Amino acid sequence: MTLDPRLLRPFVVLAEELHFGRAADRLHITQPALSQQLARLERQVGIRLLDRTRHRVELSDAGRAVLAPALEAVRAAEAAAAAARAHAAGEAGTLRLGFSPGAHYVAQDALAQLARERPALRVHARQDNTGVLVRLVAAGELEVALGFCAQATDGVRRGVVREERAVLAVGEQHPLAEAGAVALADLAEETFALVDAHDGSGYNAALRAHCRAAGFEARTPANPHGPLAWETAVRTGGCVGLTTHASAPATARGVRLRRLEPPISFPIHVLSGPHPGPAARRFAGLAGRSPA
Repeated sequence: MTLDPRLLRPFVVLAEELHFGRAADRLHITQPALSQQLARLERQVGIRLLDRTRHRVELSDAGRAVLAPALEAVRAAEAAAAAARAHAAGEAGTLRLGFSPGAHYVAQDALAQLARERPALRVHARQDNTGVLVRLVAAGELEVALGFCAQATDGVRRGVVREERAVLAVGEQHPLAEAGAVALADLAEETFALVDAHDGSGYNAALRAHCRAAGFEARTPANPHGPLAWETAVRTGGCVGLTTHASAPATARGVRLRRLEPPISFPIHVLSGPHPGPAARRFAGLAGRSPA
């Protein structure tokens, strides 16, 4: 026997109403269509499920026996459909995201709003440098990420959610440690700290572009490498660096920050694959609206 599970809901509604007119109204179908569906179900199970006269409708003994498992099947189907809709809409499931230290506060604000909107959605978050996050998005291991000066990469969609005002970072013993506002154009003779190119090529390119716009080519250390290349160059290497207040807490010890005038900025990028899911799209939208 092959039973069409779609016929169980009309039977359950009929069993609840014991009236073809009311049951048809609930199901948004005509009474003849409902009668046909019941007849098909009875043919499939091989027994009469309802006793009908001109004046009343009653469950047969077989109908009473079938009702409880039919109810369970209908409720299970409705639950399955609801779960599928929630996942398809990004209301449930798991969102895999990443963020760089420089975008931490933007991610924090967006995640707080996302949790209020979609409490059933689980989030697996990873903090790492932007270069790693770009590669993870490109590989499909992260659905969405927030990065600081992300480099354009094949297979990764990139959009700016915020421009962060840059500040000058110098070591405590540097001659500019007690300076007021500093113009980038006046730093042409300084050596600028870079990050490891494998993990922050976008930042390095942005810094060089800012210096070029100020009228000079940036002098930089040869082959910076390692996770603390930038911090070490600024703290103890006599270099100057460009950063933002949002990125500075991790490097504030032994470092002085000075205002740049005229101002320049670095972008915070949202990164995703070619076809982000609804939860990833919503997170990206919330990140773009995060308060400055």
